[in-house]
Amino acid sequence: MFGIAHNKKIVAPPPAGVATLIFCVFDEKHKIHHNFRASQSPELDDGAFRFMEDPSCIAENSFLTDAFRLRESSSVVLSCGGGQRKYLYVLPYERKWGKWCFACVQVTTVPPNPDDVALSGGCALAEERVCLVLVDSRDTIRAASPRVPEAFGYESKNLIGLNLGDLFSGSDAEVLSGCSADTNESILSCTFFCLDGSKRDVEVKKFSAPDGFTLYGICDVSPRRSMEEFAEATARERRRIGQDLHDSIGQTLTGISLLSRSLSNVLNRDGHGGSTDASQISELADEASNQIRQISRSLMPSDIVQRGLCDALRELARITTASCNVVCEAFLDESLEFPDVAVETHLYRIAQESVNNAVRHAGASRIEIIVCEVDGLQQLEVVDNGRWKEPATNLAGIGLKTMEYRASAIGGLLHLGHGAQGGTRVTCRLELDEALALRE
Repeated sequence: MFGIAHNKKIVAPPPAGVATLIFCVFDEKHKIHHNFRASQSPELDDGAFRFMEDPSCIAENSFLTDAFRLRESSSVVLSCGGGQRKYLYVLPYERKWGKWCFACVQVTTVPPNPDDVALSGGCALAEERVCLVLVDSRDTIRAASPRVPEAFGYESKNLIGLNLGDLFSGSDAEVLSGCSADTNESILSCTFFCLDGSKRDVEVKKFSAPDGFTLYGICDVSPRRSMEEFAEATARERRRIGQDLHDSIGQTLTGISLLSRSLSNVLNRDGHGGSTDASQISELADEASNQIRQISRSLMPSDIVQRGLCDALRELARITTASCNVVCEAFLDESLEFPDVAVETHLYRIAQESVNNAVRHAGASRIEIIVCEVDGLQQLEVVDNGRWKEPATNLAGIGLKTMEYRASAIGGLLHLGHGAQGGTRVTCRLELDEALALRE
């Protein structure tokens, strides 16, 4: 993953793909307590890391100043010459009696090539599959890098306070505690316990720090599934959830409705006043059952496969108008052909997510779903008249990330912009190669 040296004496070079790494720890008075260095070159570029050699010049770096003032883990990616990038991590932690220290890690990588196994360290850093944690003598995490692999499920702040035993099995935690530090050797075959209960294969590197602290670099090395495998797994899970909703909760609600209606008839026949309440329970159960049916239908894409994209979007507009108290219309160029069912399914899910966002978050009263051709390219648009939100405020949302993934999976380009009449315009346009392939 990366290599390190102690007291400026190189003990092990970093692996291919990592040009230079520096790890130092200093206090609020900018006094350095610890310093490791490693480089592929025998001559280190001192000027590139001058603030780590002499933290007194920290005032020149606003990023570091803010990190120390806020006392929150921070990171930044800096582009430098030759296509290289510098990854800077700052991990503030309270040492004792209110005194603070700052672990600072800076890595410079060469342009990564994901097809070259020898460059795995640089690729892991560039793809944010590495997490850094600072652990005390009791194996309790005191600080963590702000960038945590998405597959782990944790945020940086959620890791702080956990023990290594919470993230690794007992045997793996013992290995981590007992192995030598600062050797630039990966601890292989470790299993990381993710927040959702799943497990990931990781490699771990260990570096010593002052006051009994240890810095661990945890790199996710689990095999990554292809786009097709991920899409199929997602569709399979949606079908399972939709079927479970229909078969279990839907049937239960139907039973409640029938029993309540029967009870209402009995009470009404015997002259009891509770018959009206029982009748209302039956009506509410019927309404909930209808909602479950709609949800399960939207989760299962069989209707897209059987009827085609245009019919599915037309039905989406009809259901939205009927159930959400908005006007939702579909304007569809039915001459366009989408012979690939996967493309139609992804486009439908993008439209569905956009409509849901317009109803739930934007407060729209009118939504338009448009399928057309622009400059010879197939395009899906969903336009609403609700409240506009800047794209930056939406980038962290799982809904937008899912739409971006779906667009990339079909060779499309997703754009989120301001509608001409206010509100939001979501556009997914197929790129030229994909559009031509669809016409073959």
